[in-house]
Parts: sequence; C-alpha cells; structure tokens
Amino acid sequence: MMTVEVPIPDKKKPPALKFPDRCVHCAKPKHIVLPMKLNMGVQKRNGETVMMDFPCPLCAACEAKERRITYVTLVPFVMAGILTCVLTFIPAWLIAPQGTTLQTRDFDLVFGAFVGMIAGLIGGTLVEFGLKLLFAPAYGRLLLKRPMTVLSLFNDSENVIGLSARFTENKKSLQLTFENDEVAKEFESLNILEKP
Repeated sequence: MMTVEVPIPDKKKPPALKFPDRCVHCAKPKHIVLPMKLNMGVQKRNGETVMMDFPCPLCAACEAKERRITYVTLVPFVMAGILTCVLTFIPAWLIAPQGTTLQTRDFDLVFGAFVGMIAGLIGGTLVEFGLKLLFAPAYGRLLLKRPMTVLSLFNDSENVIGLSARFTENKKSLQLTFENDEVAKEFESLNILEKP
C-alpha cells in the first residue's frame, strides 16, 4: 500500500490528474474509467462549485467487484436501516403520549419517527460494519478503510477498489492511497510529483 500526495496550489484551479492506462487495483488493461469528483469548497464567479476531477481506470473484473461492493455497503445499510426504523417506530409511536394542545397534537408521531430514524441509522451501520468485516478478504483492505455510509455523507473522500482519495487539512493537497505500489509509482511519474 502506497500513499501519494498531490499538492493543490490553487483551490479554484485544481490540478488535472493523469492515471496509468491500466486498472488501479490489479494493473490489468483498463476497461472503464470511473469518474471521481471531490468538492474543493470554493465557487467560481458565476456561482458554480469547483470540483476536482480524477477519472479512475478499472479493468472489467475490478469494475464488477466495485459494483458488488455496493451490495456489501450501501444496500445493506439502506435495507437494514429501513427495517429497523419501521420496527422501532411502531412501538415508540404507540408508547409516546399524544399531545393535548395544538402545539403537541402530533407529538407521538414525531417521537416515533425520531426514535425510528436514530435506530435505523444505528441498525443499518451495524449491519454494514458486520458485512464489511465478513467480505474484507474478498474485496481488499481498503473496504475496511472506507467510511461507513452514514459518515461518508459528511466526509470529503472518494473510494474505489484499489484507491482511496481524501483531502488533507484545509484542502492544501490530495492524498491518494493505492493498494498496488507499481501503479502508484507510475501515477507519480505521470504527474511528476515529489515524495513528501
């Protein structure tokens, strides 16, 4: 596993990254290029958000594996979350006192929904975590390093099989973690980067 740091001198003009013409995970010839983007946190004069684009090449086998990772992370989180939410909403709704005034009239529904939402987030996250541990040997070490679905909504990072990308503090640089050292060295030479 090798980490490459790409400096970002100007947030409004992020560098255009070049990847080798082979899969970032297994180094086989590329089949598809997955578009990956990160928000730079600034806007152009016209109000358009500046995004850092870095197209990530994958072979056919790794692309299929990446698509299957969705079934290990996002799908279980959503399904378990919805099921847990419903199963906790009903008893919380039935137990909560009904409001007697106009302001508290639907308190029981609001309380049930709140409890259901919190339980759904926790339940979905626990199921996703368990499945990540179970499938980590098949999908690689970076599967465990990927943020949980609930946290990825607030995290400035992109993850694909064989590659993890995240900003350093204040978005002064982009850290790319490659599982394949050979591809990382080739990426470094293509982008003429100095080692930190």
